[in-house]
Amino acid sequence: MSTQSFRGNSSGIQYIVKVSRRARYARLKMSPEEGLTVVVPEGFDIKRVPALVESKMEWILKVQSTFAKHRSAEAGQAGVALPEVIELCGIGETWRVGYREECRESVKITELGPGELELSGAVSHHALCLASLEQWLKRRAKLRFESQLNRLASINGFKVSGISVRKQRSRWGSCSTRGNINLNLKLIFLPPLLVRYIMIHELCHTVHMNHSARYWETVALYDPDYAAHDREMKHAWRFVPAWFSGTR
Repeated sequence: MSTQSFRGNSSGIQYIVKVSRRARYARLKMSPEEGLTVVVPEGFDIKRVPALVESKMEWILKVQSTFAKHRSAEAGQAGVALPEVIELCGIGETWRVGYREECRESVKITELGPGELELSGAVSHHALCLASLEQWLKRRAKLRFESQLNRLASINGFKVSGISVRKQRSRWGSCSTRGNINLNLKLIFLPPLLVRYIMIHELCHTVHMNHSARYWETVALYDPDYAAHDREMKHAWRFVPAWFSGTR
C-alpha cells in the first residue's frame, strides 16, 4: 500500500505515517497491534500530520481506552470456564461439548454426532483445550463460509480467486488485489445478516479496491441496509463469547 513509512510523535502519542498511492485523502486508523497509523496520499505535506493528529486527539484517547479495557479483559481469560455449549449463530449451529480426561499430553476433539462434541485427553489443560476448539472452529467456518461466499459470488456475478479463514483482532475481512478473500474466524459467532454483510463488503472489493462513493453504491445494490449493518459491526465484538475472545 505505501511507498514510504516512518514514525512520529505528537503530545506523547506515537504513530506511523504511511504514504499510499491509493489514498485520496488523509485518514487515521487504529489497531491494537500497530496503534495509530496516519495514511496520507502521495504529495501530502507531511508537516501537516502533527496538527491532524492533534485535531483527532479526543477520538484517539477514546479508542486507546477501549483497547486498554479489552486487554484487561483478555488478561483474565485463563479464569474463564471452558464452554459446555457453543452457539455458532453465523452458520446456524449449536454444539454441546463434553470433556473426558485421559492419560495423554494432548487434546483430541471428536464429533460424536449432530451437535455433539467431545474433547478427550489432557482436558484439564485449559490452553490445549482452547487451541483444539479453535482449530475445530476454523474447519467448521472454512466449510460453511466457503460454500456461502461462493454462492453469493456466483449469484451476483463476482469472481473470487480464493477464500481463507483466520482469527484476527481488528479486521472482520479483507480482499487482496488478486481477489483472495480472508474472513475473520470470529464471524462464526455473529448474526447471519452481519456475516452476509461482511461477505458482500469484501466481494465488492473485487470490483473496487477502495471505499469510494462508487464502491458503496455497489455495496448498496446487494445490501440495501448496509449502512445499518456497518454501524452494528462497530460493536460486533459483543457477540464473541468470553472463552474465545481472548485466545490468540
